[in-house]
Amino acid sequence: MGIADRLKDLKTKAVDATAERSDKIHEAVEKVATVADERTGGKYHERIQNASAKAGGLVDGLKDSDQDAAAQSADAAPGDTQAAPAADTQSAPPPADAGSAPAA
Repeated sequence: MGIADRLKDLKTKAVDATAERSDKIHEAVEKVATVADERTGGKYHERIQNASAKAGGLVDGLKDSDQDAAAQSADAAPGDTQAAPAADTQSAPPPADAGSAPAA
């Protein structure tokens, strides 16, 4: 097993652990936000709330990606070890406007 396989395995384990404990992580984030807000006297309330929301969103994103991966692996054929390739979401850049100045 190469290092890339090991890193991929570690990432999978971390995502799984985060998904399993997402409720506890959300509670901890809320508690930290409350303590930070109290200690700063509410001076950075909005920033703390934004950071708390971003942290919660990251945890939810990992949880959702873990559920999607589980659904994909359940849909795969028993002998199939590779997932279907994702659709190409990149598109060609828009044509340059003849009237615009070149970028400096």
